[in-house]
Amino acid sequence: MLSYVKGNRTLQVLSLAEFFDRQENDYVSRMYKFERRDWPVKLARTLLCTFLLLIFVVFSGHAALPLDLQVEPSKVTLTLTKDEGQSYHVWHTTNPMKVVVDAEKNPWGPAQQIKVQDVALKVVRWSAHADGTARLVMEFDYRLPAPLVSETEDRLIIEVAKEYVESSEQVVSTGVRYGHQRRASSAGPNIVNYLKIDALRPGVEIKLVLAQETVRGRERVSSMALRSEAIAAVNGAFFAGDGRPLGLFAIDGDLISEPYAKRTAIGLGPGVALIDAVDFQGTVRLPDGKEHPVTGINRPRLQDDMIVYTRRYGTSTGTNVYGWDAVVVDGTVVGIYQGNADIPENGFVLSGHGAARDFLAELQVGDSVEVDLLLEPDWFALGVEQIIGGGPRLVRDGMVHITGEAELFQPDVLVGRAPRTALGLTADHKLLLVTVNGRQPGISVGMTLAELAELMIELGAVQAMNLDGGGSTTMVIRDRVLNLPSDGIERAVSNAIVVITPESRR
Repeated sequence: MLSYVKGNRTLQVLSLAEFFDRQENDYVSRMYKFERRDWPVKLARTLLCTFLLLIFVVFSGHAALPLDLQVEPSKVTLTLTKDEGQSYHVWHTTNPMKVVVDAEKNPWGPAQQIKVQDVALKVVRWSAHADGTARLVMEFDYRLPAPLVSETEDRLIIEVAKEYVESSEQVVSTGVRYGHQRRASSAGPNIVNYLKIDALRPGVEIKLVLAQETVRGRERVSSMALRSEAIAAVNGAFFAGDGRPLGLFAIDGDLISEPYAKRTAIGLGPGVALIDAVDFQGTVRLPDGKEHPVTGINRPRLQDDMIVYTRRYGTSTGTNVYGWDAVVVDGTVVGIYQGNADIPENGFVLSGHGAARDFLAELQVGDSVEVDLLLEPDWFALGVEQIIGGGPRLVRDGMVHITGEAELFQPDVLVGRAPRTALGLTADHKLLLVTVNGRQPGISVGMTLAELAELMIELGAVQAMNLDGGGSTTMVIRDRVLNLPSDGIERAVSNAIVVITPESRR
């Protein structure tokens, strides 16, 4: 009987030539033989009625399936009766994944093919041969573990697990290990790649890189890794269409963009690694004591904004004529312009609109200006040098803790499964960089945020956060892209997290 019924299935009769195809490769086989005992007739009839009753499930009209097949979220189970003189030869192939049963006596009748609406099992088909033997084939959509075959006194049971994890791990370089997982759940298969980095080991550096060394740039992770002399790299923060990192970002203590919605970030420095929600407070102060808040760093100026532009943004602010741009070098105003001021290499530009414009209108060339840009908590005071924002948080103190709604993420990040990039910190102070392939049915379907959080805990994370994913998800080791980008090619992104070792610097 088929205990999983969903949708309208259609029976198709295949040619005998298809059923006699014995060119399956990579097979593993086991032979099961059964000789029927001389049971009393009454007992035999009772057992036949109770256990060997074929319950026919109707497919597309009047066709029926004489099988005991159970399709569950975690496994597929095929149960075969062991009649007198019957023997079964069970084997499987891995590429493509098939489980094959050769029967010495045909228990299934004329050749048929059944399409199954299941994430793993696609087709069950069998053929009847002229010599009285038969073959049954279960075709799967992706690779699964070898079938588990067991038997009772009167039955042969074949189980194929749909939930499993196969892992391997190897050394990449000093202080850097690479891990690979092929796994599956009731939702389908997934391919996971991860780096485990001893960030406290002398000579091992974790750095952040901007695409094309500018805020408004895009570049492939593999290219950023190559020019950074990195042994490995992954994509980093979310970004806008022009390449700007969306959220907190700092390189070598230089604050490049401000936090958004107090989203989760990671801060790294010599002997320090922190994951937390980070806020921001900026202030412009004039000689007479007047103050005005800074609302952003290196992003387009909007209504009533006070933006600080540094040379990482480009050579000019690109602002319109509806605001004032004050050019500051060494704390002194050296120029005031009605929009689109040049950004000095050794200074910055204050650009204001609305109330901020009125505040800057009081300035004159030669005036002193103080600008304070502070993080809350003050990570720079703790020795943090590299900061990248992302979110939402996935794990806090070893427990799943997803902060998507509090951090104002939209459904494209929060809902459903997708390719994912994440990072985490372990109890023994290792940094985890993790990618999950996605949007590739039969290969890797991607993960939900909850599944990603569980994965990070499984890999040893006690703190973890999400990064930009989807088509941006990329892992590079030794100049080779190891994951399968969902776009089909490596995407040009805004920034990357790179791992530099003594070996890669040579």
